[in-house]
Amino acid sequence: MSKKKKEVTPVVLSYQELMPSVLGRIDSKEKSNWVVIVLFIVLIVFIIALPTITSYIKGEKQITFTPDNSDQKKPTDNTPGHETIYYDYSDTLEIPIGGLNFKNFDIVRKDFSLMIENENEVKNYLVTHALYMELYDEEQTLLQRIKLPNENLSKGNTMDFHFELNVPTSSIAKIVIEEKKVSDYPAIQLNKETDGTYMLVCSKSEETITYQFDTSGKLYYIMDIVNYSSSKEDYQMKLMDYRQMSSKYNGLDGVTSNISEVGTGFTSTTTLSLEKIDFENKNVKNTLDNPAYYGKDTEGKVVYFELSAMNYQCS
Repeated sequence: MSKKKKEVTPVVLSYQELMPSVLGRIDSKEKSNWVVIVLFIVLIVFIIALPTITSYIKGEKQITFTPDNSDQKKPTDNTPGHETIYYDYSDTLEIPIGGLNFKNFDIVRKDFSLMIENENEVKNYLVTHALYMELYDEEQTLLQRIKLPNENLSKGNTMDFHFELNVPTSSIAKIVIEEKKVSDYPAIQLNKETDGTYMLVCSKSEETITYQFDTSGKLYYIMDIVNYSSSKEDYQMKLMDYRQMSSKYNGLDGVTSNISEVGTGFTSTTTLSLEKIDFENKNVKNTLDNPAYYGKDTEGKVVYFELSAMNYQCS
C-alpha cells in the first residue's frame, strides 16, 4: 500500500515595503513642559514651608516682637529717580525740602534743636507729608530717627523744634531728612497674648501707652497712663493742663479720662475704644490732638516705627 504524499504550501516572498502600525500618538508641546515645571516648583516650596505652616496653624509657634535688624543699615528707596542725600552735619547746614528750609542745627548737651522755615510752600507740607530726620555716623550707620512735627506752618513763618538725643553727640556726622510712607516701615512681629490678641507697650518719661491689637494684628484699644511727680516745679501747671484735657476727652464717645491726685503727684488715665471713635472727624481729631493716638485697625508696624521716632521705648 503506497503512502499518500503530504501537500506542501509554497512560500511566496513579497518585496513590498513594510508599513509601521500606529498604536497611539503622543503630542509633544513645549507649553505642557512649562506647566509641569511650575507645578514641580510649587510642590517643592510647599514641602519646604509645610512644617512652618503646620506650626502656626496648631498655635505651636509664637509670634515674637523682633524689629527687623536691617533697619539699622542705611535706608534704601527703590522709587525711580529717588536718591537719599546725606548732608554733613554742621551748625550752618541748611536742608531745603518742598518749599521748607531746615536750618540752625544746634546741640546743647542732649538737646538737639533746629528751625523749620516755610519759605514759599502755599500748602502745608508738614501736614501732608510724613517727614523724618535721621542721624548717621561717618559710616552711614543709623544712630537715631526723629519724626518731625505734623503741625500747621503758614507760608513765611518759622518754628523751633527740639528733641532729646539718645546717642553720643560726637558720633553724629551726617543728617538725612526725607518723607517716609507706611510701605517704607519695616515689618515687625508682636508677642501673642493668651487670648490670641497682641499687645505693644511704649514708654517715655512719665507716660506709658498700651496698644492692644486683635487676633489679626489690627489696633482696637489704647490705654494712656501718665504719672507726674509733685516734686516737679511745673506740677501745678501740668495738673491744670491735664484736668482741662481730661474734661475735653470725656466729651467724646469712646473716650474715658480720669485724673487722680495723691501725695506724691497725680495720675492721668485715658482709654480709647477705637471702634467708637472716628478719627476722620475733624472735631474728634482736633480734640484728641496727640500724635501717639491712632485710629482703629492701624498696623503694629506703624505704631512701633512712629513712636520709636518720637523717642518712646516700645516692647
